[in-house]
Amino acid sequence: MYAAKDALQAAQEMPLAEGLRFEPQAFAAAFATEDQKEDMRAFAEKRAPEFRNR
Repeated sequence: MYAAKDALQAAQEMPLAEGLRFEPQAFAAAFATEDQKEDMRAFAEKRAPEFRNR
């Protein structure tokens, strides 16, 4: 997932206070994806996830 890498790069460019406000938004956006839901289902079903970059 490129979102985590993008968030880390963005955080390096901003002051700490701004980064601390940015982090929960980035986290929430990552958990709103279809891939995240597939990952949790696959984990519960003890199988490999089938990611679709969505």
